[in-house]
Amino acid sequence: MGYGHYTNEAFHNLRSAKSYAKKTRSQIFTSRHLDPEMDPSKVVLRESRDSEEHPESLSIIIALDVTGSMGFVPEEICKNTLPDLMGSLMEAGIAHPQVLFLGVGDFVYDNAPLQVGQFESSAELLDRWLTKVYLEGGGGGNQGESYNLAYLFAARHTAIDCWEKRSTKGYLFTLGDEPCLPSIPGDVIGRLTCADIAQSVSTEHILAEAQERYRVFHMHIRHGGYSESKHSQSGWRDLMGQHLIQVADYTQVAKQVAQVVIGDLNAGQGMQMAERQAISPAASTRTVEEML
Repeated sequence: MGYGHYTNEAFHNLRSAKSYAKKTRSQIFTSRHLDPEMDPSKVVLRESRDSEEHPESLSIIIALDVTGSMGFVPEEICKNTLPDLMGSLMEAGIAHPQVLFLGVGDFVYDNAPLQVGQFESSAELLDRWLTKVYLEGGGGGNQGESYNLAYLFAARHTAIDCWEKRSTKGYLFTLGDEPCLPSIPGDVIGRLTCADIAQSVSTEHILAEAQERYRVFHMHIRHGGYSESKHSQSGWRDLMGQHLIQVADYTQVAKQVAQVVIGDLNAGQGMQMAERQAISPAASTRTVEEML
């Protein structure tokens, strides 16, 4: 997938045509159950492919917490801040971002703990999949959510040309305010995906699988109460290290996602250039001359 071109003008026209500014969250996100098109048990692969329209695609997955305390984030992206994501990326020279929205909840308590969109590039298609997300508003008292389902889906149910053709990793962001559950039981994997036989997997293991093809980050949304507690963040520090990002203002989430991608790509390009210079004949000669 990944059809269409994004423009800020198209986003603003779409927002105006749908009167988002006047609508409540429940009027925008009208699903009251898992949309069949987002049912992961029916999805073998979501693909982010190059095309004539997008010759150098960059795959970005954004996994949104759809439990009771986090519905304001997808609402804000839908109403206001999609240009902060797509516009910022394109202004920085990333001409062909393809974004897939996931919904994640709690596989212990929720009916729809994993919902999967498509990789898309246009304002219309991004809006289509984002507003299909069922804001279940669930979760439970088990002190964690199933962010690890995003790692599972990215690792085992996506195919991305940026990695397969250019060895450039895609990006995966989980957004939420809770710790991550420590593992995914095999029966949950079998129930939520199209896997015939599934073994239980630890969060560390499935994260490592996802990291083979994605740069993975967690954005911890701080908005008071439990999300500010040390317990809600300590596990993330152990799991993600420097890829844990604290977000004090949720209206800046989309912009921060773009900034992370831009900064990370620029840093990677700088490292690659330094490596090339280090092994080039000219670089070797200069090093020898300096040593003499």
